[in-house]
Amino acid sequence: MENGLSSGEGLVWSLRDADGKDPGAPDRRLLVTEPEFARVLSGRELSSLSPVLRQAWDGRRLGLLTRNSPLRATDAHLALIGHITAAELRHCSTTISIANGFLNRFLFVACRRTQLLPEGGEKNPLAKTGLKDRLARALEHARRAGELRLHSGAKRHWRTTYREMSKRSTEGVTGALTARAEAHSIRLALIYALLDGASSIEVEHLQAAFALWGYAARSAVWALGDATGDPLAELIHRTLLENPGGLTRTQLHELLHRNRPAAQIKEALAALKEAERAESRKSQTAGRPAELWTATTPGRSDSVVLTRAA
Repeated sequence: MENGLSSGEGLVWSLRDADGKDPGAPDRRLLVTEPEFARVLSGRELSSLSPVLRQAWDGRRLGLLTRNSPLRATDAHLALIGHITAAELRHCSTTISIANGFLNRFLFVACRRTQLLPEGGEKNPLAKTGLKDRLARALEHARRAGELRLHSGAKRHWRTTYREMSKRSTEGVTGALTARAEAHSIRLALIYALLDGASSIEVEHLQAAFALWGYAARSAVWALGDATGDPLAELIHRTLLENPGGLTRTQLHELLHRNRPAAQIKEALAALKEAERAESRKSQTAGRPAELWTATTPGRSDSVVLTRAA
């Protein structure tokens, strides 16, 4: 397990094939935890990380052609766990990362603290749960399981639900974020089957997968359903929330330290207005009326409907 993502090149290097005198990576499996996922989304390395992570999700050979000796990683298995707040996610998610399929390859899980632990809680919270042994047995089973297929009942269930899932809208931000519902669901069903020690994917594994995917989809829409894809617009929205009395464009320009062109601010405000996250009204002043902007609550539904076959 590694902490933090450096670049696409560094990621491929960690999983690289043997090449001449280089024996390659000793283990083609890698779990990466990124406690500051905003750094990945907004950093300059995203240009190389994004295609590599998309290649990994698609199960293709990883590779970069930016060196004299191109790096490649064959049959690699990569898992990534990132942590980010909803506000940071909106701020860092661009139109490109939403539209090009980068973000919809992730499973979003909204979570919150459920208890206070001033003393840090248990040193070993998994002690006496038996989870370690159960996971070890599941891993051993997975190594010996070979190819798992859908059981006959599960196959009928999957075909019906697949058709229903394929009917959903693919328009807008919500459509882009949930575009890989079928792929995520069948992968989750496989994981549930392996954890269950099964030799095939049963109906209950599909049902568990649909439930988890449904929550992940709702989490994504809750966090990003009204995102503009414009970091400046998200910054302005946060500024408006901090000033509930409203701000004029001149005041916004001042709060942004005068380093944003008026045209960019105008475009950002238009994007917020279209997303129903900001509105303007005329405010009387000693001179001509000023345009006062305030943050609003979008008039949209955050629900994602997933039809399940009976």
